[in-house]
Amino acid sequence: MEVVERVVVSPAPPAQPRAPRHDEWAGVLRELTGQIDRGLVYDRELLTVARAVDEVIAALRRRPYRR
Repeated sequence: MEVVERVVVSPAPPAQPRAPRHDEWAGVLRELTGQIDRGLVYDRELLTVARAVDEVIAALRRRPYRR
């Protein structure tokens, strides 16, 4: 019996996507709008998306802002 040593390299786990920051949010929302307009979001997902959008709108209404 021969014992052989070798280095075993395991692949790195995929990087976790980061949440959009600052002015990136507008682009994300525009992309979502475009995908919905093009029919790329399944009908079965629309209720969940609509609820999430309602939460965003409610958060915007709660937040005081200055013009």
